[in-house]
Amino acid sequence: MFKVSVITTLYNYERYIDGCIGSFLNQDFKDSEIIIVDDNSTDNPYPTIKRYIRPGDRVKYIKLDKNMGYSHAKNIGIKASSSDILVMLDADDMTTLNGISLRYKEMQEGFDFVHGPVLDFNKKNGLHNTKKSKLWKQWKRSKQNASCYRLIHAQSVMLKKDIHKKIGLYDETLRCKSDREMWARILNHNFKMSYVNDPVSYYRRHNKQMHRSPEKLKINDKLQKNVLSLIEKRKTDLSGLEMLK
Repeated sequence: MFKVSVITTLYNYERYIDGCIGSFLNQDFKDSEIIIVDDNSTDNPYPTIKRYIRPGDRVKYIKLDKNMGYSHAKNIGIKASSSDILVMLDADDMTTLNGISLRYKEMQEGFDFVHGPVLDFNKKNGLHNTKKSKLWKQWKRSKQNASCYRLIHAQSVMLKKDIHKKIGLYDETLRCKSDREMWARILNHNFKMSYVNDPVSYYRRHNKQMHRSPEKLKINDKLQKNVLSLIEKRKTDLSGLEMLK
């Protein structure tokens, strides 16, 4: 059993997954595993991934037979994890050298949820753009209450697995914005949250990101209203959500 499980969902990011796995293996917290959940990619990422897989090793691979969406893939990874502490890291992003160890140390102070800033980068600037994200600057200026869920970057989170036993897993009806709904659910149910000041991951900006798709942009307002409605409902009513056993 590892102390930390990194959950990485993958869909048609074969070009990026090598960097993601490499960053995980190079980071300084070795008592950890990465679980890659392939949501039925069509770009054949397995030849790249299999180079890292050894029996009983730290890199695990799960291939889904059908594309079920981001939330379903995350839940599969959570259920397959062997740790009590989880980290979320998308396949096109990377962890910093000490991103896991920084948050793990803070978690040992009695917190349920720890996050931190991320470093933006893109093809033009590589890994040299070390400007902290706008989200983080806004978070630092905020009062850090339940309404600040939208300021928590999805690639920055470490949390106790037990949270999902108490308030449920990701909402699989949401094919996007499920992270924000989850962070709001956690904040609204009074789990102990903290943060670290140093960057914990690299966030890759590119044209193939899900939130940039024309289909999503067309219905973004509708999606946002739906999420806000769910957030309000789930302050008191968690019915319909699957609880981690």
